[in-house]
Amino acid sequence: MPTMKNSGELISSISTDLADNNAGLISAEDVRHNMEDTVYSINKIVCSGDSDVEFPFYNNVRARQVTEADANAGVFIAESGIQFPNWNGTFNNDIQVEPFPGIANLDHNALDNLAVGDVHTQYYALNGARALTANFVAGNNWINASGYNNTGFKFIPKGEGNQEIYTSGTLKFSDNSTISNAKGVAKAWVQFDGSGTNNTPVIRGFHNISGIVKLNPGKYNIVFNSGVFKDDNYVAVGTSNGTTASGSKEDMVVNTVGFVIRTSVDNNPDLRQTTVVVRTESGDYADSELIDCVFYGYSQNEASGLPTPTTSLAATYTDP
Repeated sequence: MPTMKNSGELISSISTDLADNNAGLISAEDVRHNMEDTVYSINKIVCSGDSDVEFPFYNNVRARQVTEADANAGVFIAESGIQFPNWNGTFNNDIQVEPFPGIANLDHNALDNLAVGDVHTQYYALNGARALTANFVAGNNWINASGYNNTGFKFIPKGEGNQEIYTSGTLKFSDNSTISNAKGVAKAWVQFDGSGTNNTPVIRGFHNISGIVKLNPGKYNIVFNSGVFKDDNYVAVGTSNGTTASGSKEDMVVNTVGFVIRTSVDNNPDLRQTTVVVRTESGDYADSELIDCVFYGYSQNEASGLPTPTTSLAATYTDP
């Protein structure tokens, strides 16, 4: 019966039984049982740790697949795990005992050290450790902290270098002031010198104003930019110093500023205008060094919020 031996035991047995002489001391049995032991010990020698130092594999080890249909042919089966001596880790004595699930089955959240370092510079660092390294493109999506759809901020491109910023909530500032919408913001305003230069008005500051035409002394036509107001139901507020001088705080004449005509320009509903007049207590129309006009109203596609205000007559009301 052959005996399973390691490589050292086989070499010792061969050296003992197969002496290097011709004295007739070697029997057929000596040769036979050493050959049997060698054949019987091949699996142990190859599969044991003997090949770590003395008999390592010098070439790649290939398990050949006989046919595509026979998927089990030439498969390495590691029942106790695979060891990588050159790995510097300490998990289970450097032995891999879990099978690789395949690339398509890797669970990202199960990976180790996901929150260590800043290796993904293409992403925003959640801890705020650095600024974005490139433009942040949100696409046609809302940015919010709640997780609800259609809530937060949204950026809508309107051409090269232009975009609209949508918000679905109330803007609140550190002093607890809030802005729920833009209906309380002036849609247009202008500050101008009505006496002007050579009787031509001089505009000092403006917003959404296309131009001013002086009709007569104390009478001015103001044209808004296209699309500022959706109709003529906007609120207009004006003040004036009523005089062409503005050298001191006393340079003022009691006057009234009125907006007497509101209409479209050449029947263009997107382009609107108003006429403003400055009139003194004596009834004269007067040029003015300082005229301030502010306008509030609905822009195109804008509507007021709910509830709708109510109107009524007081119980004590009598016809005049």
